[in-house]
Amino acid sequence: IETYATGVDRVDEQHRMLFKSVEDYRTALDAGDGERTYGLLLTFLDRYTRGHFAFEERCMEQYRCSVSQKNKGEHERLTEVVNGYMKRFKEKGFSDVEARMLIDTIDSWLDSHICRVDVHLRHCTKNTKA
Repeated sequence: IETYATGVDRVDEQHRMLFKSVEDYRTALDAGDGERTYGLLLTFLDRYTRGHFAFEERCMEQYRCSVSQKNKGEHERLTEVVNGYMKRFKEKGFSDVEARMLIDTIDSWLDSHICRVDVHLRHCTKNTKA
């Protein structure tokens, strides 16, 4: 979707993977398989955010993107949110309400973050191409 395009194919591919993973988990949750797969989702989100955020932050630095620091700060905040869900899951176990809150939070954050911050990369990559 052009609305979410950053101008860096790998970043866009990673974004699509995250949207799909959250969508797949929502489907599993609605089908009654949420408890069985919640730990896997949290592990995926933890690994994904660390890897993707590091790559995206390097891209922003490489292209001297003006929102690089804002991007990093928002990444740190989402990482803290995911860590909070992981901690609560380890302490209290699965909660359908928590799981739905998590995927709603991720969906909302992705839509907002990509459209407000990540798309700035598109302009930076255009400016550096010969």
